[in-house]
Amino acid sequence: MLIFKKSCDLNQLTSDHPFKTAIQHHLERTEHLEGYLILIEEGDRYIDLPELKADLHTLSFDGVFKVGKFYHAVYLTNNEFALEFIIPDAP
Repeated sequence: MLIFKKSCDLNQLTSDHPFKTAIQHHLERTEHLEGYLILIEEGDRYIDLPELKADLHTLSFDGVFKVGKFYHAVYLTNNEFALEFIIPDAP
């Protein structure tokens, strides 16, 4: 699991990472909003963050849509803070 709060967090990814451009565009559009983006990686099963502790298999998202080779899911913690997820479309 990788967490992206600001554009400088993109340094966690290699330049050829398949979702780097999508994450970069998302951060540019949402830097002024409260919340952050989480990239789910293979083997991730549990979210253990101050805002959310949950099993990914039972987490009820507030919205999910498919964008190319990944799903973009949103979990609203309250009216002002959102956790957004990039989940690769993979088995």
